[in-house]
This record gives sequence, C-alpha cells and structure tokens, in this order.
Amino acid sequence: MLKSGCMARTLTASEALSWYFKRRPAFVKDICSCVSLARVSYGENRKIHARYALDAMADPIRVNAFLLQHADALALDTTTREALENDATAMHAFAERMKSYLADPWLPHFSS
Repeated sequence: MLKSGCMARTLTASEALSWYFKRRPAFVKDICSCVSLARVSYGENRKIHARYALDAMADPIRVNAFLLQHADALALDTTTREALENDATAMHAFAERMKSYLADPWLPHFSS
C-alpha cells in the first residue's frame, strides 16, 4: 500500500500503476519543461525552475520506486518494467542536475 501524498488515501499497487501511467504524459511534459528552462537559465531563475522540476518529480519518483519494488507482485510485462526503470533513471539524473543547479545557479549548462 502506498500512501498518496496529495490525497488522504492509500493506493494499492495496481491503483498506483494505473495512477502512474494515466498521469505519465502530463508529468513528463512538466518535468521536461522545467528541466529545459532550468538548463538555459542562470541565477535566481535557474533556481526557481530547478525547484519546480524537483517538485514535479517528487510524486512520480516515489510512485515509480514503489512500483519497481512491487513489480513481481504486479506481474509486470517486460515493456512496462523497462519503462519504469528508464523513467527512474531519467528522473534521478534530472534530480541530481537540478540539485547541482540549486547549489550553484551559475554553473554552465550541461550538453544533454
């Protein structure tokens, strides 16, 4: 059972899976937009966009970790498991980049 951050209820693994993939297009768009803006900004603007990106990633990262932890119980197919693993890798890399921008908002942007 996963305690939902934005709602006062708990989600089962199958409900969390449904929540994740139903909302995935929207949160991917939000995350990519914030990351892109942070990448090309500097100073206080970069910090603002980095914080927005980290906020946008908070729930998806938490739900993704829960789903990967319960992947066997959910009997995920290979494609779904790979999608979750790829999302986790990307979001953690973005989160690290955003943290580096918060630490030094004048850091030159990365090539990717």
